[in-house]
Amino acid sequence: MKTIRILKYIFIGIGLIILFFMGIWSYTTLRFIDTAHSAQGIVIDLVQSRSSSSSTSSSYVYRPEVIFQTATGEEITFQSSSGSNPPAYSKGESVNVLYESERPQNAKINDTFSLWFGPAILSTVGLIFAAFGIGISIYLYKKEKLKNYLLRHGSSVTAKINSIKENTRIKVNGRSPFQITAQWRDPVSNTLHLFKSDNIWFNPTDHIQRDTVT
Repeated sequence: MKTIRILKYIFIGIGLIILFFMGIWSYTTLRFIDTAHSAQGIVIDLVQSRSSSSSTSSSYVYRPEVIFQTATGEEITFQSSSGSNPPAYSKGESVNVLYESERPQNAKINDTFSLWFGPAILSTVGLIFAAFGIGISIYLYKKEKLKNYLLRHGSSVTAKINSIKENTRIKVNGRSPFQITAQWRDPVSNTLHLFKSDNIWFNPTDHIQRDTVT
């Protein structure tokens, strides 16, 4: 349980950090759009590069290489930081370009994908981490609420221990927790009930001196 609580804070923390950097990136992009100059450029080449999101050696994306002229007449060539497959542009195609007068070589194609692809990826990853951490928090809260309810309103029974074994469905750093399984038959309805303990991160066998548990 302690490990799960730690993971909760880790996932929420990582998610918030990623979302923080996404916010900075988004703010920087908005500032760039507000202050940048506009120009018409021409796609002169499609540069093939391996996709970082694919593990296969045959998967490539095509990044447009664009040439444009600044307001002062300076000719600038740049390669877009984003690419796609199939290519989003073709050679000779005219595109709108945004650039800063102080650093025209850091120009960007004025489209949603080129400007917002990075922040969108960070936003998605950050939300996944944060949501996972929040999900763990909700699970722990409901589990604690149920436990407190049973302590206040539940009836105590003595169940016979069936087994003490590793819960191989869970692994943390190559280790699986142990779980105690016990059963109890209701003498009134003759119904057999099966109980399982919380995950225990050590072998409790040597600490149990009897074959029953409350």
